[in-house]
Amino acid sequence: MKKIIYICIALFAGTILLPLKAQTTQTIYDGRISVQIQRLRQADDSIKIYIDFDLTNLSLGTERFLTLTPILTDGKGKELKLKNIRINGRQQHKAFMREVELNGLQRQVDAAHYAVIGLNRETRDVFHYVTAIGFEGWMREAYMNVQSDLCDCGGESQQLISEKVADRIVLEGAQAYRILPNVAYIRPEVESVKSRSESNDVFLDFPVSQTDIIPGFGNNPRELAKIESIINEIRKDANVRVTGVSITGYASPEGDVNFNNDLSRGRAESLRYYLASRSGIPPQQYRLERGGEDWEGLVRMIQSMNNFAPKETVLSIIRYYNPVERKDRLKALDDGRLWEWMLNELYPRLRRVVSRIEYTVRGFDVNEAKEIIKTRPQQLSLNEMFMVANTYEEGSKEFEEVFETAVRVFPNDPVANLNAAASALLNKDTAKAERYLQKAQRNTPAYFNNLGVLNMMQNNLSRAKNLFQRAAESNLEVALKNLDEVKKKEEADMLLRN
Repeated sequence: MKKIIYICIALFAGTILLPLKAQTTQTIYDGRISVQIQRLRQADDSIKIYIDFDLTNLSLGTERFLTLTPILTDGKGKELKLKNIRINGRQQHKAFMREVELNGLQRQVDAAHYAVIGLNRETRDVFHYVTAIGFEGWMREAYMNVQSDLCDCGGESQQLISEKVADRIVLEGAQAYRILPNVAYIRPEVESVKSRSESNDVFLDFPVSQTDIIPGFGNNPRELAKIESIINEIRKDANVRVTGVSITGYASPEGDVNFNNDLSRGRAESLRYYLASRSGIPPQQYRLERGGEDWEGLVRMIQSMNNFAPKETVLSIIRYYNPVERKDRLKALDDGRLWEWMLNELYPRLRRVVSRIEYTVRGFDVNEAKEIIKTRPQQLSLNEMFMVANTYEEGSKEFEEVFETAVRVFPNDPVANLNAAASALLNKDTAKAERYLQKAQRNTPAYFNNLGVLNMMQNNLSRAKNLFQRAAESNLEVALKNLDEVKKKEEADMLLRN
């Protein structure tokens, strides 16, 4: 499409014909004509010019006339004179119009002048000048002058002045520049051994002070079936190899501390022998840990209870006293009724065992990884996910979903967070990008670049530029591109301010 430029120059109080931002006032002809400059517009391959001449303060001798000629010039020899406005004094206008009428000169007058005005009380007002000219390349650097030519009735030039009214023609191409952001990624390192683990709480019901697992007691049938199913599913997966099972037992915090520590280990031991006899994983592959009294589990339960009136009192006692004192102080609350309620309602859920199944996963090629990521993404490495992402168009929905999956599987990994931030920035989700960047790998060119893009989107252009410069010190290509984008933005903003 060919470019069209509208040059909007309003003199003084003229009507604004187009939506503009900056306006300045200039005066010409010894201050008797005021000029207001408006922003420029484009349309096709021509320049349309709007000028309002305010003649309110203009006076002429009755026999004189003044011509005002807008001139477009680049100051280097290129210029274009537009049709002038001829303003006649009272007697000069009568004589001029009589000659035009008697000699049939109206066509010649129309060709030579934009308008002929007889200056009087009614015409001392704003005159609107609108014209169009063809666009030429040199006009990109042009500015506008208005030439004033005052003549007496004999037609001899008495005063010829050319005055600048617009410093520069601003093409409509100098609209607010929309920066194209360039984000950076870090390719994750290849995992030589992909070690994984899955943890599960097994809420077994144990009779008070006992360690033996009774398969049919309480919720045990359901809980035991759950853990067996998880282990069997992993063992049957041809992509993985189980390397061990870690089991941690816990006891509820009533009774003697040492006894409860032994109780927690005994419950872990019972689950080990139970699983070893059914899962096919030999006993020596199990690792036992003694969790002791599960005060942390109790705190989590109480914190989740919104309508529990003594919540802060109970939490303070747990926080500030040792286990023996805690129990004594908790028993003293509400004459022992609170302790009795906790024994019945909360403590049974603290008699639990946590199992963690540890295994390794084989490596996958990119086609296998594209299928695995849909069902068991935890089996992939970040590097394998990165390869999957690169099979999709950057910024596409599929591309974004891979990086979202990566940061969900590896929520605290700095590289996963940096790449997820880059993907979020491409989709203009600055809130998500900012959250990911807080966990991203810092002090790297990619981090500085992506943080710069975030600041750029938040209109912090100065900080963004500094960050891009830090990233560019390592010759990061996208940072250099962003610096170029900032330069274009600054140039466009400068034109908009003119």
